[in-house]
Amino acid sequence: MVKSSVEICNLALDYLNEDNITSLTEETKQSKKCQQWYDVVRKSLLTNLNASWSINRAVLAEVKNVVPVYGYNKCYGLPNDCLQVLNLGNPLSDELYQIEGGYFHCNRESDVQIRYIADVTDVSKYDAEFIELFALALASQICIPLTEDYEKRNYINQLKKEKYVECSTKYGRDNRITVIHKPNYRNARYNAEVQTTNYYLE
Repeated sequence: MVKSSVEICNLALDYLNEDNITSLTEETKQSKKCQQWYDVVRKSLLTNLNASWSINRAVLAEVKNVVPVYGYNKCYGLPNDCLQVLNLGNPLSDELYQIEGGYFHCNRESDVQIRYIADVTDVSKYDAEFIELFALALASQICIPLTEDYEKRNYINQLKKEKYVECSTKYGRDNRITVIHKPNYRNARYNAEVQTTNYYLE
């Protein structure tokens, strides 16, 4: 099992038939390009995939010395590892909030609980599907600077697209959300038919 960032970089380099590296700080073109793109690709994938192992929950602490000028009456600090907030409260909550200036703004008076995508840097937490997608996405970014082979990059991009769909489907199944549909008309509470479906994250 892959256990380090260097190993992920070497998987990417293998796709390109390039020499492997021993560290991200060595003085080689391969190492420099991997170092340049590694975190960019990692954060982009984490933000867009909603991988089950990257989802955390937190109760936010109010920031007393920051008060929104208008719109919301409370301001809260976000976790240091927060890449993207998924929701306030439970997954189906429609409570309004705004993220501005690195702070979380809302009108809730207490128990501001969020689900969010964490900036997971520990490679040992990645599953096999994510590792393969990560390597393909990294290979796509560094292909032209290292090989100048556009045909190879197109091939890598096709593999990346297929793996992305596979990962999205897997994480969607891991994070099923129950959706309640209610007719939107007067006295609906007496007449509503409740239908439950599964919503898959994409």
